[in-house]
Amino acid sequence: MVTEETNNPENLNHDPLQSYQVAVIADIHGILPSLKAVLRAMEDDPPDEIIVAGDFLGGPQPCAVLSVLREQCCRFILGNGEVNMLKMRQGTAPDAWWTHSQFDLGRWIYDQLDENIFKFLEQQPEQYVVQPDGTRPIRVVHGAPWDVNKLVFPDKEPDVLDRALDMVPEDVLVFAHTHLPDIIRRNGKLAVNPGSVSNNLNGDVRASYASLRWDGEVWQPAIHYVPYDLDEVISAFYQTGFLEAARPLTRAFLESILTGKNTALDYILFAFDQARAAGHGDLDVVPDDIWLAAEADFPWQLDF
Repeated sequence: MVTEETNNPENLNHDPLQSYQVAVIADIHGILPSLKAVLRAMEDDPPDEIIVAGDFLGGPQPCAVLSVLREQCCRFILGNGEVNMLKMRQGTAPDAWWTHSQFDLGRWIYDQLDENIFKFLEQQPEQYVVQPDGTRPIRVVHGAPWDVNKLVFPDKEPDVLDRALDMVPEDVLVFAHTHLPDIIRRNGKLAVNPGSVSNNLNGDVRASYASLRWDGEVWQPAIHYVPYDLDEVISAFYQTGFLEAARPLTRAFLESILTGKNTALDYILFAFDQARAAGHGDLDVVPDDIWLAAEADFPWQLDF
């Protein structure tokens, strides 16, 4: 697995570029309707380059999403979801990922992928530095520069963001994974989170992506919000068999998409609480009977 790829790293002496636009999309999670809506929106002001900042596979339409992205000639980095698929492929995943209902969702996605997709994933980096001639470099990561799984919450944990900014030599850091779009200027640097193409967790059910436009001197960031047809997402969950194959976590995922709240995390925490109430001590995995039974008692907002 490659950890970093750099584009034109030695170009600070070139003539300044007057205009260049990079679009960053992230956390698509195998949702084709929202991805298509975002790509259509980009047609109004086409970027010079599209970077996919990880977690593009994890949902009901992983192969179709990847196919569309590759048609766009995007640059890719791996998210924690893709890293997990590679761990399963390479035999380094925990045993529980293969045996417990809590991980049905990941196994379902894994079963959709073919040899060509795995070869493609193996060739992708976990970080990417983009620097068109005459511009300043932008580093793109999924979680944090030191860990693809690390969540960076600038408001709750500003010290984590400070560490991330201090760790990289670039003045601009793009990170994803939290599904919380944001633009932060801190310590003389710029941090941008594009949010999620499929499932923002800020109460806004629209897709989002980020753009960075070079104005001749600095990168100017923007967050773009794009509405899309949520009924098409519901249909995708049903028609692919995804909803029933990995329920109840897929139900929580779908409710999260439709409400903009982190229902998936809420369900996981609820199931662990149920396990502790049943007399289980410290657990890494919820027993199957409790994991499945918790669906009946969880305070759902929507019914599927």
